[in-house]
Amino acid sequence: MSNAYNILVAGVGGQGNLVCGRALAGASCAQGMKPVVGQIFGASQRGGSVCTHIRIADHDTGPLIPRGRVDMLLGLEPLETLRAAVDYAGPQTIVVLSTMEVHTTATRCEEDGHPSSGKVVDALATICAKVYAIDAGAALKTIGTARALNAYMLGALAALNNTPLQADDIKASLAEIIPLTGMNLAAFGAGAQDIMDVTPVGRNV
Repeated sequence: MSNAYNILVAGVGGQGNLVCGRALAGASCAQGMKPVVGQIFGASQRGGSVCTHIRIADHDTGPLIPRGRVDMLLGLEPLETLRAAVDYAGPQTIVVLSTMEVHTTATRCEEDGHPSSGKVVDALATICAKVYAIDAGAALKTIGTARALNAYMLGALAALNNTPLQADDIKASLAEIIPLTGMNLAAFGAGAQDIMDVTPVGRNV
């Protein structure tokens, strides 16, 4: 792998960004690669912007993804995903996005508030190669907990098979971090199933 494969997880504090980053890094280790994980926090760790950078290579690399070089953007919150895309995405970027909105103190104070997830998807589609927008909120309501969002979104990412990582390795790595039983297991499976029904939009569709 001559160039690093770059994954960015974007969301707000408390959504499980770091769990996603650790799971993806662990999956890359299972394939003999050298992952580097870095994080950028907004105003506060819980409720503020959080971006987790995962750079996967067979050689040493820096912890932060260069501007415009994200290959896979895993979006746990629509507005934060768009903000991350403006800084880090490019025409090669594939986005897996939860349309479940989180209204933070910052968005409540902003005059324009929080744009609809539909407007976010439209904006992402002008920047990125493909955008898979998935209704995680509805699925997690059926499962019974919003706390399994990270498992749900990792299941979706794994099922797409658009990264160098193997789905089984992602699942096994996640199971080493959180109990992958009950609701978490159901969420991972639901994400993997639901993403197959999503029609992507974007520059390469």
